Amino acid sequence: MASASAPDPDFEVISRAWAAQSERNEEDFRAALHPAIEAVPLGAEIADRSYQGPDRVMHWWRTELLANWEVYETIPEHFRRVGSRILVTGRWHARGRQSGVELDSPAAWIMEVRDGQIAYWETYTDAARAEREIERDP
Repeated sequence: MASASAPDPDFEVISRAWAAQSERNEEDFRAALHPAIEAVPLGAEIADRSYQGPDRVMHWWRTELLANWEVYETIPEHFRRVGSRILVTGRWHARGRQSGVELDSPAAWIMEVRDGQIAYWETYTDAARAEREIERDP
C-alpha cells in the first residue's frame, strides 16, 4: 500500500500567518514572525527597504496596511518548496479605507520558515518573476 506524502508543516505556518493578517489578529500574526524576520512587503521593494525584526514588521503592518486598507486579505493558494525556500502564489483582496476602491490582484511570495515561524518574506505582484527569482537563487 502506497503512503501519501506528509503535508509540509511550513505551508501551514504560512497559511496561519496570512489568515491572522487577513483577520487583523495582531497577536497571532506577531506570533508567526521569527525574531530574525526580514520582510519585503508590497511597495517596500520600490522604496528599496525591508523591515527587520517583529517590531518593525508590526509597525509597518499597523501604519501602512491597517491604516490604509479597510479590508486586506492575503489568500495563499499554491505552495512549492524550492530548497529551503517556499514559493507561495495566491491573491490579495483589498478595499481602500479612504477611497473605497476594491482590488483583487494576483500575488506571490518567496518565504522561509525557521523554527516554526516566518523568517523571510518577499512580496511580488508578478508570479512569473517570483518563480524566476526562486529558481535563480534557491
